[in-house]
Amino acid sequence: MEKKQVPAAVIVTEPFISSGKAMAIAHGLPDYSFAVIPHPIAATTVDTLENWAEDAVKEVAELLSAQKTVHRS
Repeated sequence: MEKKQVPAAVIVTEPFISSGKAMAIAHGLPDYSFAVIPHPIAATTVDTLENWAEDAVKEVAELLSAQKTVHRS
């Protein structure tokens, strides 16, 4: 999305940090920052998920406000 000048933020769970970094590198964005939330999701209580979501929203807002537009072909 950012290559099309649409601000975006990625959220990954902890076990997928290395995959997120690898995807960023593969797409030419080695310094791309993303939000990280704990794992697992499926076996977590709704209350805990809501807390994680609140934290993730804050982190995503920070990522989006700090972004510079990416111009790549």
